[in-house]
Amino acid sequence: MSQWTAEEIKEALRQIYDPEINVNIVDLGLIYKIEVKENGDVHIDMTLTSPICPFGEYVKEEAKRILKQLPGINEVYLNIVWDPPWDPHTMASEEAKLDLGLL
Repeated sequence: MSQWTAEEIKEALRQIYDPEINVNIVDLGLIYKIEVKENGDVHIDMTLTSPICPFGEYVKEEAKRILKQLPGINEVYLNIVWDPPWDPHTMASEEAKLDLGLL
């Protein structure tokens, strides 16, 4: 049984930075949904900054690597979704918006 919450999973995902923008994927607003199952499986719905983002496979592999290091995490399932599409104005962090000159 997993003791992790969606917020704790999100905090662990903050370690993953978009190498082109240099902002973590959580603050970029790329994580849409996190569900932690009782058996320790983690299901994540997320998007990328663009459908042709070369960063997609890196994000998926890093998320799996980081989360599987947490005790009690069994499998990590990442679902890339395009609806709603990512928009820089919907980033999850004011700091990230400032870093990108959007505020």
